[in-house]
Amino acid sequence: MTPLLHPIAARLRPLRRLPFPALAAAVCLLFAAAGVAVLDDYGVGPDDYFQRNNAIANADYVMGDGDALPADHNHFYGLAFEMPLLMAERALGLQDLRDIHLMRRLLTHLFFIVGGFFCGLLVYRMFGSRWLALLAMLLFLLHPRLYAHSFFNSKDVPFTVMFMIALDLTHRAFRRNSIGAFVLLGIIVGLAVNMRPFALLLPAAVLAMRMLDWRFASSPEQRKRILTTGSVFAGTVLLAIYASHPYYWENPLRFFDALRTLSMHPNLPYNLFMGEIIRSDAVPPEYIPVWFGITAPLAALLLGGVGALAVLASGIKRPERVFRDGRMRFMVLGLTCFALPVIATVVWQFHIFNGWRHLYFLWAPFCLLAAAGLHWLAGNVGGIWNRKGRKHLALARRAGAYVLAGAALAGAAAGVVSLHPHQYAYFNSLASWGAKESIGERFDLDYWGLSYRQGIEHLLQRYPQLPLYIYIGNGSNRNDIIRNPEILSADARKWLFFVPQGGDFYIANYYIVNHHSSDLFAENGKPPGPVVHTVKAYDLPILTITAPGLSNRSPADLADVYRAKYQEITADALTVDAAFDVYFSGDSGTIKYAKTDCTTKDTAEPFYLHLFPKNETDFPAGQEEYGFVQRSIAFDRRGGRVDDKCWATAPLPDYPIALLRTGQTGPDGSPLWQAELNPDAQARFGEMAASIAALPPVAAGYF
Repeated sequence: MTPLLHPIAARLRPLRRLPFPALAAAVCLLFAAAGVAVLDDYGVGPDDYFQRNNAIANADYVMGDGDALPADHNHFYGLAFEMPLLMAERALGLQDLRDIHLMRRLLTHLFFIVGGFFCGLLVYRMFGSRWLALLAMLLFLLHPRLYAHSFFNSKDVPFTVMFMIALDLTHRAFRRNSIGAFVLLGIIVGLAVNMRPFALLLPAAVLAMRMLDWRFASSPEQRKRILTTGSVFAGTVLLAIYASHPYYWENPLRFFDALRTLSMHPNLPYNLFMGEIIRSDAVPPEYIPVWFGITAPLAALLLGGVGALAVLASGIKRPERVFRDGRMRFMVLGLTCFALPVIATVVWQFHIFNGWRHLYFLWAPFCLLAAAGLHWLAGNVGGIWNRKGRKHLALARRAGAYVLAGAALAGAAAGVVSLHPHQYAYFNSLASWGAKESIGERFDLDYWGLSYRQGIEHLLQRYPQLPLYIYIGNGSNRNDIIRNPEILSADARKWLFFVPQGGDFYIANYYIVNHHSSDLFAENGKPPGPVVHTVKAYDLPILTITAPGLSNRSPADLADVYRAKYQEITADALTVDAAFDVYFSGDSGTIKYAKTDCTTKDTAEPFYLHLFPKNETDFPAGQEEYGFVQRSIAFDRRGGRVDDKCWATAPLPDYPIALLRTGQTGPDGSPLWQAELNPDAQARFGEMAASIAALPPVAAGYF
């Protein structure tokens, strides 16, 4: 050893005596501390709302409410991760949306770190090198996009972690060859299938390897053991799938409906890919390879590519090793888990959108391939040189291999730190081909609208303690912008008011638009007015705020407009006195809600509206079976607030209505209040208004 390296080696010697699980756990604790420090820096993704509501609906279904499950495709999503989040929320008694979001992202991020821990354990057991295992662990945790998503994506990142855990337990089960190990593996694989249908690859691979073991077994006892463990594994997987998903309880064949629906997703959003707008059901064959290639650290791509080629070449050269060499067979499994989903996506034309987030789990086997690539470079390249000078060449190749590994980690860490909190917009140099400014013209930068939070916070800092009226344009994702304030404090939320598309545009003083492919389809995709602020990544705008310039009034002056609107509504004849005063206007065809002493809790949930048409022919197609027409009125889209008062309005259909029922439900689906209106009685009441003006209003029905 070179004398210069002696001090370094002396310092690292205590680490060599530390068991790798303890070393990996220490690294995880450092990542957890860093995660807690930045927990409150990210916006809110739109799926968080739907995932949580799906868990609530399933919990109600389990408790006996047979109609609780949603009627759309959301009930197909499994609850292996969402249900524990809901249980934690209820155990802690959380009520405020901000607290709920922080709790959810903390647990999601910690689970992501657990995935890194299992990645390190697996590589350590396969190769016996703590430094190689540590490299794989850090590569897993430092992918910039996955790191950001680990805070707000409770779908794709938990599935990636579960896939990584399943790979580790697969290796452990085949080494131990015990029934208990295969039972544990079956439970984890079943839960992974519950989360994403792509996990079906795992039971297929495990059973295929068991069949190979059975074929090459040397004794009847071994074959019996293999048959027993394989059967127990298959049964446990099926049991875990159905036990963890209440929707399958009534009819197990619903699993195939879920499989078909989730692979051919009914939502068909558009994506910006290579400068072209494409729909999710028409992605080109190169879609996943390109997205994966331009969003992973470049040096990591090289290591993984070398590992994949080394495994493939070794398997072709010596195929018998696949059956006899446990490490080799498992590396073939890793390569299969990486390649087959990509091939299946192309062949069966699965609906893919939002970059490659549906296939984030590919990063788990790719980290194994990267570790294999580094191991091959550092240990096996020397055979291509002559014996003369081999020692120096061996040192050179090892140095080169570890420089490449260091570059992979440095590039990943740089992306995580420099782009914070917009790591979800990370691209490597392949995306720009030397021109960074072209990235925004060729790919979506912020498809989930997380940057809306930073835009809203800028306005709150610029105009403290003043109402902010923000217009939601055609090109803006309404769910994105409306959900982001949920992570803000209750005091900050009370100053935000969103003017809906087609609403009173003239009262908005700011227009916020996210740079997403949907903007290119918008009638007014270019935000009106001068730009007052931009949120950037790579010095490219990912969100723009403009002042429409339709009024010279200040935000404080605009409160007069809302005050007049409130007075206009409350000037109508009172129909129902409920938690909200409800007004029904047959002449104008509107229903109106108003409340004094209004709090953010009052407006957090939408109003539901059940309309009972007089004539059956007026029922929209598909709603006759319910007996009424169901609508939802979101306060953020059709309401306003001034001082301590709030109001909302919504148009009614032009057909005759026999009965109108309205109210609100809480976050858990429980009714808060309900009232019924009879339009005919209301009309008669109007005719008799002069004679009964002194009478009190009609009492509302409360639950």
